[in-house]
Amino acid sequence: MYTAYIGRRLIDLVNTRDGTTRTIQRFFDDVYFPLFFDDERYLQHVNNSKFDQAYKQKGKTPLTSVVRMGVLAAQHQRIQNDEPDGSFFLGGAAAEATAGTSGQVTDIKLPVTPEDVYASWIGAALGIGVSGGLNVLVDADVVLLTLYDGWQHYRNYLKGTSNLKPHQINTWNGWWITNAFGSQFDPKRPLQGRTPDVKIDKASGGASLETQRWINVIFALSRRVSRRLTTYVYSLSQMNTTVGFVLIDLPKVVAVERDLYKQLFGQQGQFKEEALSSLYNTELGFQKACELGVIGLRAIEPASLREYIPNPRGPGKPVKALKDSNDPLFITYTIYQIWIIAMLNNQKLLELSERVAAMLIQVADPTKRGKTGGSNLVNELVSTTNRAQLIERFAKLIERVPDQHQMLNETAGSIALMPVSDIPLFIALLKLKFAVEEAKLTNSTSKN
Repeated sequence: MYTAYIGRRLIDLVNTRDGTTRTIQRFFDDVYFPLFFDDERYLQHVNNSKFDQAYKQKGKTPLTSVVRMGVLAAQHQRIQNDEPDGSFFLGGAAAEATAGTSGQVTDIKLPVTPEDVYASWIGAALGIGVSGGLNVLVDADVVLLTLYDGWQHYRNYLKGTSNLKPHQINTWNGWWITNAFGSQFDPKRPLQGRTPDVKIDKASGGASLETQRWINVIFALSRRVSRRLTTYVYSLSQMNTTVGFVLIDLPKVVAVERDLYKQLFGQQGQFKEEALSSLYNTELGFQKACELGVIGLRAIEPASLREYIPNPRGPGKPVKALKDSNDPLFITYTIYQIWIIAMLNNQKLLELSERVAAMLIQVADPTKRGKTGGSNLVNELVSTTNRAQLIERFAKLIERVPDQHQMLNETAGSIALMPVSDIPLFIALLKLKFAVEEAKLTNSTSKN
């Protein structure tokens, strides 16, 4: 199971970094057990393990230090002597062939050593929890060591928050990675700038960590890992779920989160680097995104954008006019533009769309009431559904603004060479840029 591999990877990394030579079992006893289970409130839930059984009985038999050490000894006994199954080999099949978690079982006897079992516990504790109930294992040194360093902070936070639900290590990992990979993170005061996201049950007063949106985690990873990552996506609970290996194309994500974000916002200095994560909502849930096979630009399509993109059924939803550049929709439209620009991956088209949008403002002339001819031309253009219509309507614009003949001709030439799949995106980009430029003009006019 991949959890065992990841567990071994972490131990090797920690031994190298800290100058130690712990074996897997020694790491389990000296580091993992004291942090995770040597307390009345556990950090991790291992279903049907000896620790789980003892926790369920703590009302009758309190989890004293003596009891906890006895449970550890019993768990060691089982790991060392019993045939591995899903109750203590994390990610393994259930003991009974008819059980719900016995899928993908083979009659080939694969060797599973006690060290593999210990490593699987440690590896499972490195899963990054995301919305939708799934966990992600990431085989990257900086990610594994960062998650490991966050374990002690989770224990400290749990001790200092008496009403906080235990057993949420994977949820904590999701929050921790978004915190530790943020530009404002201070390792000396890790919880000073940002505290964990917690929700309170009004009836009971109990608190629990909130699961991070998957796009937040992807953006966080993109800030520290610049290569494509092969991740493992799964869930271990009463019913195990295996999505499998999923490639995350972080260089493509970086293009949205960092390069293009800075291009549009950087000079203004209005936003922190993490602001996009909090504002960015995706059309797809994480499991659906995984079904694409690769989590790249297409997987992080902004929520509701496709409503504005032309399709065979029509021109798409009209872009709502912005009141001014302070309109909350301004940021939404800008996010849409960032994604479309990244998908088109064509700097020339970006420049042309900006020039066309500025020209359309002149044609529409929104500051002068009563002149509707130009506005009608603009409305026709942004209601286009295909390449032929788009070129035809650009030709009409030449009659209206003959001084822009060269630019319009250049744009029409680019459209003629554009892949068919990019035409709807380019039209949507024009809609959005026109709305944003119009808002800027309105804002400027009101100030004057």
